[in-house]
Amino acid sequence: MLNVLLLCEGDAESWDAWSGITKSILDHLRLAGHSVDVCDVDVRGADRWLAAASTIALNRHHWATRYHLAGTPFRLRSRRALRHTAPRRGRIDAILQVGATFEPRGHDGVPYFLCCDSNIRVAQHAAACGCTDATVLADSEVEAIARREMHVYQRAAGIFPLSERLRQSFIADFGIAADRVHAVYAGPNLEIARIPEPPRQRPSGRPPTVLFVARQFHRKGGDLLVESFRRIRQRLPSARLIVAGLPQQSIDAAGVECLGLLDKNTAEGWARLAEAYASADVFALPTRFEPFGIAFVEAMHFGLPCVGPAAWAVPEIISDGQTGFTIPPDDVGALADRLLQLLVDPDLAQRMGAAGRARARAMFTWERVVERMLAVMIPIAGARRRATPCSAFATA
Repeated sequence: MLNVLLLCEGDAESWDAWSGITKSILDHLRLAGHSVDVCDVDVRGADRWLAAASTIALNRHHWATRYHLAGTPFRLRSRRALRHTAPRRGRIDAILQVGATFEPRGHDGVPYFLCCDSNIRVAQHAAACGCTDATVLADSEVEAIARREMHVYQRAAGIFPLSERLRQSFIADFGIAADRVHAVYAGPNLEIARIPEPPRQRPSGRPPTVLFVARQFHRKGGDLLVESFRRIRQRLPSARLIVAGLPQQSIDAAGVECLGLLDKNTAEGWARLAEAYASADVFALPTRFEPFGIAFVEAMHFGLPCVGPAAWAVPEIISDGQTGFTIPPDDVGALADRLLQLLVDPDLAQRMGAAGRARARAMFTWERVVERMLAVMIPIAGARRRATPCSAFATA
C-alpha cells in the first residue's frame, strides 16, 4: 500500500476540481487500497488578492490566464504546497500533483508524479485557433511559463499525460526522457454503473438525433455543428439536434433544442443528461482545441458513435470507421456528411456505438487509468522505501 499526498488546485474531494478528474483519480486510488491525503494549494485570503493584483489586465480572459499561469501565483501556490508537504514528508511514499501551476517544495526526496491534460507548448502550438491559454499571452509570458513548467517536469519521477499526443509534446518540446512520460488516458466523469444499456435500435417514431454536450460552445465547435446541421435538415427534414450546455432557446434554428446547463452531479441533472444520451443516435463535438476529450469517452460509454476532428487526442479515442468518424478540423461539409451517414443508417450507428462502448470499457475507465499510474508509482516509491531507513518514515 502506498501513502500518497495528492496536491491540486481546489477541493479534490469535490467534482469541481479539474472538471471532476481529480476526484475520479482520488476515489480509484483509494478503491485500489492506497491511503491518500489531499491538500488544496489554491491561494486564499491576502495571497489571492496579491495574485490578482500582480496579474491584472484590461482583457478579462488575459487576466484569468495570467492569474492561472503567471509567476506570482505560481510562487504563492508553491509556498502553500510547502506548508502541506514538509510536515508529511516522513509519512508519505509519493506525491501526486495535478498540473504544473506550482511546484511541490519541501518534498525532500519523496518522488513526485504529475498528472497533466496539457502544457504551455501544446497551447502555443494551437494558439491560432483562438481558444487556448497562449492566445492572449505575449511571447515573453509564454516563455516564462515554459521555463517554470520545465523546472517542474525535469524533477518529476514520472509524468502522466492524458494522451499519447500530449506525451509526445513532453518529449519533443521539453526534452523529457521517454521512459519518464506515460500516457494514462482518462475515464468518464460519471459513475459507469449508473449508465443504462443503450437501446438496440431506434425507437419507432423517434427523429434521427444528434447530441452535443459542452459548456464552452465556441471552443467545442458548436457553431460549426449548427451550420452542418442546417445542411443536414435540407436532406433529412426530420433530423433533430440536442444541445446540452446552452440556455434554452439560445439557438434559433429549425430542429435545434437547447437543454440548458445540466449538472450531472445532481439527481435532476443526471436524469436529464441520461435521457439526452438515450434519445440520440450520434454524438458530435467538432472541437477546435481538445487536449483530450472526456465528452467523447462519456458518449461512448452510453453506446453512441462519435464524430470529432482528426486532431489533438481525438483520434486516440475515436477509432475512425469503427466507433465513429474523425473528420478534418473546421470542415462543415465533412461533418454534415458523416453525421448524415449515421442518421440515415441506424443499424450502422448501433454497430459503431456498440463497438465504442466496448472500447471505452476496455480502455477509458478510471480503474484502468489508476492501474497505469500505479504501475509506474509503486516500483519507484517502493525502491525509495527500501533504500530509506525506517526511522526516516517515523519522523514527522
